Amino acid sequence: MLQSINRKALFFTLYSLLLLTFTRVFILLYFGTGQNPSSAELVNLFIMGFRFDIKLIATILLIFLYVPGIFFLFFRQRLFLRVEQVLLFALFIVLFIFSFIEFGYYLFFGNAIDLLIFGIVDDGTSAVLHSILGDWRLVFLSVISAVFVGGLSYVYYKKYIHKPDVYTTANRGKASLKIIGIIVFLMLLARGTLDTFPLSRKIVNTNDNAFLNALVLNPMWHFYYAKRDKDENDFTVTSNKILKIAKVKSLDELKERAGYTVDNPLKRVTPKNTLLEKKPPHVIFVLCEGWSIHPVLGQSKENNILGEFAKHKDEDYFYTGFFSNAYGTNPTIENLLLNSPIAGISQSRATKISFDYSAVLPFKRKGYSIHFLSGGSSAWRNHNQFWPRQGFDDYIGRSTLEKHFGVHSDNPWGIYDEYLFEYLKESMLSHDKEDKPSFTFVLTTNNHTPVRLPKSFKDPKFHLEKLGFPADDMLKYNTLRAYHYQVNALGKFLTWLKSSPMKDDVIVVATGDHILKGYDDYFRPKMQYLKYAVSTYLYVPKKYDRLKNTPQNVAGSHEDLFPTLYELALSQASYYNFGIPIMYKKPESAFGWNLQNRFIFSEGVVTPDMKMHTWDTSTKERRYIDVNATGLSKKRAARIERNRNQRLLKKYLLIKEYENER
Repeated sequence: MLQSINRKALFFTLYSLLLLTFTRVFILLYFGTGQNPSSAELVNLFIMGFRFDIKLIATILLIFLYVPGIFFLFFRQRLFLRVEQVLLFALFIVLFIFSFIEFGYYLFFGNAIDLLIFGIVDDGTSAVLHSILGDWRLVFLSVISAVFVGGLSYVYYKKYIHKPDVYTTANRGKASLKIIGIIVFLMLLARGTLDTFPLSRKIVNTNDNAFLNALVLNPMWHFYYAKRDKDENDFTVTSNKILKIAKVKSLDELKERAGYTVDNPLKRVTPKNTLLEKKPPHVIFVLCEGWSIHPVLGQSKENNILGEFAKHKDEDYFYTGFFSNAYGTNPTIENLLLNSPIAGISQSRATKISFDYSAVLPFKRKGYSIHFLSGGSSAWRNHNQFWPRQGFDDYIGRSTLEKHFGVHSDNPWGIYDEYLFEYLKESMLSHDKEDKPSFTFVLTTNNHTPVRLPKSFKDPKFHLEKLGFPADDMLKYNTLRAYHYQVNALGKFLTWLKSSPMKDDVIVVATGDHILKGYDDYFRPKMQYLKYAVSTYLYVPKKYDRLKNTPQNVAGSHEDLFPTLYELALSQASYYNFGIPIMYKKPESAFGWNLQNRFIFSEGVVTPDMKMHTWDTSTKERRYIDVNATGLSKKRAARIERNRNQRLLKKYLLIKEYENER
């Protein structure tokens, strides 16, 4: 029996190593064309990758083969060997499928498997499947994967499954000692190292290149860590655990490390303003799907990408140096509306908690009516249950809008954006008749694959070659069609607003939830700005305007937007002091960040390896970064460290409130 087990283990190890290595090489060759890694970096990549692959394989063999092998050594050997014959092949197929998923994930999201993979269920399986079917690359990949799995299964069945294993019952005591020895050896391999701490993702940053570092982990490890992050974020971590992670003994010490002092308290109060007390403005916050900066840079007479919005970009405030704090729609909403680094709160065990931490409460406490207007389903991510508990008076979603207008959109993600903005017009006119200011959070949905736009939509003429793409690239063309449709709809609403009686009484902020994924090759090291930068726009009537002295290329992120709105719209309002209001930003100290550990400053972008990459000056516009890193100043490093402690503080406050409310 032991000989049969060892033979199975050997073949499983060899085939799994070949598969995982091939996956790593293929992703490197397909997506890493602009990386230009050195020989030393490649050696580090494949040595560390091999160690993680062996760690995974050893863990699988321990759990599924050798540990149960001791038990079955003394009886039912034939059954055990037949089960193992099927089980190990099934596990190899799982590795095979996850390798295809990893490649598809790179195609769709631009990075390795992470928390967003759970959106396949959380976002609504039907809508996600529509997105997959709308991308021929993912369809082709799925078909190829299915054919390979089917073919391998057939060949394996014909060659192995129907044949009984040869085994012996002799020397069971000696065989058990050998298995124990093998188990001890595999435990060492599964640990990955003889050092104090086992091999883990904490040490994958063996290179200065983030793309190469991500390739160290194979698809199964990426999925494992994504699942662990999801579990840890689901309010299973205690507030005391957060203090231990931060290496502090108390909340006061954590606040101090996060930069809060007597002169810079955790709670800030806006200045007294008699105008705001007499006539507080309506406030609209528009979160646009995939509204990244990159396509904006291609706006020209030949490529009218922005449509009606182009003139508003030039007339009002349009910031080009802002990062989205998160990389997905729902994580961005939770970061904006709850200052939350915890993903998936609306579907977590904290879904019924009304957090005092909500970003809309400063408006509500000043007498505002609070509204959530979404083009998507109100049940998406449990939104219609969760956000009304966080201060929203109502949540209007797709079904309400379609019933209101008597229409039906064939876009799986939501009603056509033109109807969304038409409803916003009607609701703003209604709010203005009331003797009460309003805050409305608006979520667009149409700039999302698959591209489904109204039949009445007239395609703009794009000259893709002037944007650096092949003239016949239909995937890029369709991507830009959806981008144009969404931003043009926003522009039409702004044109209406500026010509309406409400033009002097409404503040509008609009930004992107994340970049337009797949628009370009964002794996290239020089793309670390364009990979995360989102459009950020503000319309502020003159009587409320306090932004004139801030340059529009100032660095920032989503965290700064609600504090800016508080300062513009509210008199003597208390709010959590996270982020910096735009009017208080100074170019030399301003910065923005995201959960992918990129930081944008006036000089350039800091990558996860804590290296500063200054702007590439080969183009007139701030577009690319220099791939050659420079040293990071102590002041910048200290600011980043404070930011990381602020994120832990946010997590602590949310979890503490959850613990108190349970």
